[in-house]
Amino acid sequence: MDVHQAINTFGQYSPREQIDFLVYLAHALTILARDTYEVGTEEVTNPSRLRHLNELQHRVIGFLLALRRNEAGRYPEDVFVKMLLEHPDDLEFQRQLEETVDRLMSQLAAAV
Repeated sequence: MDVHQAINTFGQYSPREQIDFLVYLAHALTILARDTYEVGTEEVTNPSRLRHLNELQHRVIGFLLALRRNEAGRYPEDVFVKMLLEHPDDLEFQRQLEETVDRLMSQLAAAV
């Protein structure tokens, strides 16, 4: 799923569906983070990606909180989705995020 499709899909969600999607995404980001360290050790193998994931997690949870509070000052939906998916400095990470968002949006559509 490209960024424009994700923007359109996310924009069609009700606030409740956006909240559900973001909760699932926050969980999925913790799984993606597992690729940044060596399992069974304290060794971080991709510190740059781990920092990006931490920042992304911060933005997802921040948007989620703003959405739950119905704060008008939150990021516009298109800007937020672009922040989630556009990572030209790490194309593998961008691909993983696109696949994750596509899978989660498909699951949400199937559940409705």
